Amino acid sequence: MRGYIKLLATAAIAVLLAGCSATGHNFDPGKLSTLTPGQTTLEEASRALTAPPDKFYKQTDGTFLALWSFKITFIADGLYSRKEALLQFGPDGRLMRLVDSTNILLEPWERQKLLGPAPAPDLRQDWPAPAPAAEPEVQTIYIPGPGEPTGLAPKGK
Repeated sequence: MRGYIKLLATAAIAVLLAGCSATGHNFDPGKLSTLTPGQTTLEEASRALTAPPDKFYKQTDGTFLALWSFKITFIADGLYSRKEALLQFGPDGRLMRLVDSTNILLEPWERQKLLGPAPAPDLRQDWPAPAPAAEPEVQTIYIPGPGEPTGLAPKGK
C-alpha cells in the first residue's frame, strides 16, 4: 500500500510539472522604486530589476518603451502568475517614466515618483486662443403655395 501512495504522489508531481510553463524574464518588481526618472539608464534599470527587458517598442519621437514581463502557468491556464512593468526611456537612454504596470504593488509616493513630472503644456499653440468662428446667420424664407398671396403685390390692386 505504501508503494502505491508513493507512486501516486510521484505521478501527481509529474503531471503538475508537465503542465508548467514560463515566459519572459523573472524580474524583481520591488526594485522599481530604486529607479529615478531623468537619471536611471536602461542598463542600470536592467541591473536593478535583475533581468533584461522582454520587449522593446521604438516610438516615432525617438523614445522607446521597454517591457519587463514574466508569466508562469501551472496546469494549462488553471493557475498562473503574471507581472509586467512598461517603462519609457528617452532618446538619451535615460528613464522618463513608468507607463504601466500589472500585478506590481507600489506605494503611492513610489508610483508618483516613477510617473515623472507632469507633462509640460504645449507652447506651440497661438496665444491667446483665436476666437471661434461665428456661426452663419440662418434666414427662413417662406415660399407661398399655389393660390396663396405672395405679399409682394402692391396693396389696393
